[in-house]
Amino acid sequence: MGSAEVWGNMTRKEQKEARRLQIIQVTLDLFVERGYYGTKTSQISKRAGISEGLLFHYFPTKEILLEELITIGLDGMRMPMEINAENGLDFFCQFTKMLFSQVKDRPFIAQMFVFMGNVARAQDIPERLRKLAASVDSIGYSRSRVEAGQQDGSIRKGDALALSNMYWCSIHGIMEQYALHPEIPLPDPCWVTDMLRNTEG
Repeated sequence: MGSAEVWGNMTRKEQKEARRLQIIQVTLDLFVERGYYGTKTSQISKRAGISEGLLFHYFPTKEILLEELITIGLDGMRMPMEINAENGLDFFCQFTKMLFSQVKDRPFIAQMFVFMGNVARAQDIPERLRKLAASVDSIGYSRSRVEAGQQDGSIRKGDALALSNMYWCSIHGIMEQYALHPEIPLPDPCWVTDMLRNTEG
């Protein structure tokens, strides 16, 4: 079935949502490749196969597109907070397994890690949006999970903030590599969480 037939079988509402998601994906691709200021709206519309006028109908400015992507990224960063874990280590095991499972089906997720990391470091991003991107502190939040795991004996001793940072640096590195080279298999989630495991006693 051709793409024209697929679009033809959608309701108008479904077509609008599919187009909106297509624009978001194309924009993410370009922001990861070229950066925010290195990407022009004409490049976004060309890659999406639409006119700039139609692009502006969905997203009146490039900054609105940037904010939409940051909001999606923040929603993903809040996902670990919803995990109901048996102990401290189980929290990290559950999240890592869930993340690796999802990213195989949705490479968009790996790209979001690259994008959010770039936004946090970029000096050319509007200040308001840079602060928005930094509003969820995954390392700080996970620190309390590490401390809980140290108390219940599932996580190794050591500085909790350093251990949390070690975990997230590993996750970010794996996601960035996967975004660039999806042909390289993801590691077993247990290999990652074993960095935190208490092996004493």
